Amino acid sequence: MRTESIQGSPIVAASAATAAFQVAVVQQKQFEETLERVNEKQDQAVRETIRKAERNEDVVDVKDIDKVLESNKAESGGGGTSDTPKADTVGSNVNVSI
Repeated sequence: MRTESIQGSPIVAASAATAAFQVAVVQQKQFEETLERVNEKQDQAVRETIRKAERNEDVVDVKDIDKVLESNKAESGGGGTSDTPKADTVGSNVNVSI
């Protein structure tokens, strides 16, 4: 009788093992769900970064265009022809909407 009280019954040990297994299964599912959420957040961040990069590629700085026009004018000898518009009038009638 004394040995039974020290070792415990096999039924109790089996139910404890089953409970530990069930806890492990629940924790595994929670871990997988967390990984899914993290992956979705990373995918969303990557898509947002790509969208911003594409938008930045579409933006043209008007000051850079003026610099290019001025450098082209200097390279051509400074003698502008009558059909070449002045640098300050280029883009004055452009309507840009985003």
